[in-house]
Amino acid sequence: MRTWIVLAAGSASLAIMAACASSEADAPPATAPPTTSLPDAGLPDADIWDVDVPDTRLPDCSSAGWCVTRFPDADLVFKDIWPFEDIAFAVGESRTEGVKVLEWTKATNEWRYIDDQSQNGAGMGEFIGSVYAPNENVVYFTVGSSHIYRGERPVAPETQWRWTKHALPDNVIGHSNTHTHGTPFYVATRERHAAFGVWGTDADNVYAFFSNTIFRRNPSDGTWEELYVADDLEAPNEHIFFMAAAGTGPNDLWFAGARDREWYSCPLLLHKSESGWERIIDGVVQEDGASPCTEREGTLRVGGELGGWFSDIQRSSTNEYLLLHDEIDWFSFKSTNLTKINLTESGPSIEQSPVPLKNAMGDARGTSVWRMDGETWFTTVGLVVRGTDDGKYTPSSISRDGAPVNAPLFKIRGTSNQNLWAIGARYAYHKTTP
Repeated sequence: MRTWIVLAAGSASLAIMAACASSEADAPPATAPPTTSLPDAGLPDADIWDVDVPDTRLPDCSSAGWCVTRFPDADLVFKDIWPFEDIAFAVGESRTEGVKVLEWTKATNEWRYIDDQSQNGAGMGEFIGSVYAPNENVVYFTVGSSHIYRGERPVAPETQWRWTKHALPDNVIGHSNTHTHGTPFYVATRERHAAFGVWGTDADNVYAFFSNTIFRRNPSDGTWEELYVADDLEAPNEHIFFMAAAGTGPNDLWFAGARDREWYSCPLLLHKSESGWERIIDGVVQEDGASPCTEREGTLRVGGELGGWFSDIQRSSTNEYLLLHDEIDWFSFKSTNLTKINLTESGPSIEQSPVPLKNAMGDARGTSVWRMDGETWFTTVGLVVRGTDDGKYTPSSISRDGAPVNAPLFKIRGTSNQNLWAIGARYAYHKTTP
């Protein structure tokens, strides 16, 4: 099948100029990466806690209808959320409590812990991954270093959730202990990011991704089976990992992430259809700061020669998916691009355009994307941005007093534009208005 790439230009006021590709003759020489040492894995660095503390004296809601919700610990950092109409599940990290799992109810407008604390036991609780709930009575979450939990709602007279856990194997052999495959280091942010998640389409189709492997839960016996292993690593320091998943069922699965050598990377997109697994987007990682990502035969390339990661993916329509891609310029983050991939009879087509995410500090990295009812939503540090199909982007204010919000937001997700959540450090905003 034939494939092609379409690069879409934004309006003049929003356009971000892409770096021009240089010919081999005038390309700069290979560039050594910065000498910054790689951080250890674990709970966030101290800086993540040095953010705004919600002021209880302010109104509960912003002018755009984003309302704060109450939760048990002031230092809680929400990392992921899975909402329904009357309840929601979330996972986060607390300096005092460690890795935590929470449930919110509409009746109380409050969050409460539902975990049994075993996720913070010996050899566990290193970091939180993601959360998925096929229904209101079952929830899954991932926790470092490599465990996946399944929880069942208690039935009266029981009051405590019932939890079971499994340790997933790391299928990358021969790497040293310093290679923390669940939290790879990202040169664009100078931080480690969780690349260990759970996601599904229904109770019988639940998937996990850890290191270079995608797993599926066997609904008959509850075990986790290897579904796909990306075993084509090409250097001792190369990793393949996934950051997010989307799809509609067993024959329409998408996993987005990167092929990475710590300082150099290429975005990666994997698709499973009735015909099997296919690498839609991939590249060859080179240890050359001038052109770290080159074309891989049989796949598309996104981000030009500068690589970057895919950080999120969201279904937009029957044949279209949206991805967040980080454009990198000389080992640093440059801009967030929205990548649209359409499946056609002639093959996949890609359209990419910059998303103008700007906060008080300047250009900001997009952390998540959500598409619903003709609108596309984005989160970043202290900001929610709303995009419409005509290409316009406007901030959707989360500030309750007009001042900038000094807190990173990590995830936006909802069931509709009138039941939308934006969560992050010390905040879990809920929007129920248009």
